[in-house]
Amino acid sequence: MRCFIAVLAISAAMFSAASAQECAEEVTFQIGDGTISLYHREARFNCCAWIDVEVTQEGHDIEIVERERFEINPCYCLCCFDVGATIGGLDPGEYTVELWKGYFVNDDVWTYELVGTWVLEVDGHSDPFLESYYIPCVETGADEFPSTWGTIKELYR
Repeated sequence: MRCFIAVLAISAAMFSAASAQECAEEVTFQIGDGTISLYHREARFNCCAWIDVEVTQEGHDIEIVERERFEINPCYCLCCFDVGATIGGLDPGEYTVELWKGYFVNDDVWTYELVGTWVLEVDGHSDPFLESYYIPCVETGADEFPSTWGTIKELYR
């Protein structure tokens, strides 16, 4: 029994060290002719997620939602992502932009966090379009440990 408890303690220590990457989230915007470009640097999401960006516009109100999506299952770690979106085809004027992050909880349950609200002034014109991207984290806490089968199983359970 003592041996089993020690193994759990070691696994917990490995998991906690590799479970969260420190992220210094920062949101900036670039305004162009009829466009708003959002740059969300070091957004913290599940390491195994793909990040979908959804944009909803009603008049001069724009809601941007960054949401986790999984091809298989979430893993037990959080990592930093750079997420961006450019919205084109906007009429000149003042826009209120809200940015939300959507996190997977379980099954079909999601939770949402308001990152912030900004008022931005747009000039000029452009054709309507939406472009988005995300760049997954490159550096993770897992590099601190040898790549053993036990470490890999803990990270991707």
